[in-house]
Amino acid sequence: MTGKSDEENLNIPTNNSENLSDEMTPASDTDTVIQNPEIHNMEVHHHPDLHHKSKKLKEYFLEFLMIFLAVTLGFFAENIREHFVNSEKEKNYMEGMLQDLEKDTVAISNDIGFKNVIIKKMDSALNIPIVNMRSIPTQDTFFHHFFFYYSWPSGFNRRDITIAQLKNTGGFSVIRKQTVLKAINELNSFYEFPLEFNQHIYNEHWNKLNEFAMQLIRLPSPPPGIDDPLYLSYPHNVEVFTRYDTPLIEQLYSFTQFEKSDIIIIIDDEKHYREEATKLIELIKKEYN
Repeated sequence: MTGKSDEENLNIPTNNSENLSDEMTPASDTDTVIQNPEIHNMEVHHHPDLHHKSKKLKEYFLEFLMIFLAVTLGFFAENIREHFVNSEKEKNYMEGMLQDLEKDTVAISNDIGFKNVIIKKMDSALNIPIVNMRSIPTQDTFFHHFFFYYSWPSGFNRRDITIAQLKNTGGFSVIRKQTVLKAINELNSFYEFPLEFNQHIYNEHWNKLNEFAMQLIRLPSPPPGIDDPLYLSYPHNVEVFTRYDTPLIEQLYSFTQFEKSDIIIIIDDEKHYREEATKLIELIKKEYN
């Protein structure tokens, strides 16, 4: 069997390579090359030259100058914008301040006039002898004077719309006119003390006077305002005193005198406030017109 196999091996054709070469005949170029249009359209990119040339000192200086000018111009532009905004705010504040002050001067003049009427009523009541108080006509006269200053206290409350805005929003910082700023602060300080403080003392004395008077006099409910018809329709020839205790009536007179003194002090304060407010009105008109 070995011999047979050797013969078989010897009979194997030796031209396999030739046959393979015949079978593997290369196709034409047009058949083997795949045409890809994207490959034809590809561009060749070259790497940039990473070796930069060093800049000259002049170029650095120009770049710095351009950055500096841009920052500086932006700074000036912001300052100009802020200046216009603050100027507009300042103008609005001064317009509001003028309106408030003008209303204050009118209101304070009216209050001073009313306080002077109260003082006259007090003087008329204090001039009535206490020993005559049992007389019904005397009580009638006293009550008509007393009722006027018992009803409600006289007081001046400033119009503080603009001053409140200046305090709450930091608006004082936009007022460039130092003379105006100083005058506003001085007037505000004077209103808070002594004017407002003295008004508070007067209100306390007014309450004490009324509470004390109720121990001696039959008092009606106070009218809501100065125009109330009750001021012109007092009950006449009616006994209003419930007690005829001379020491207590003397105390009533003393309370009236204390309240009168408070009113006199406040009138002086209000006159000073009105005078300074008038000066401030003239100053604002001069500086902002």
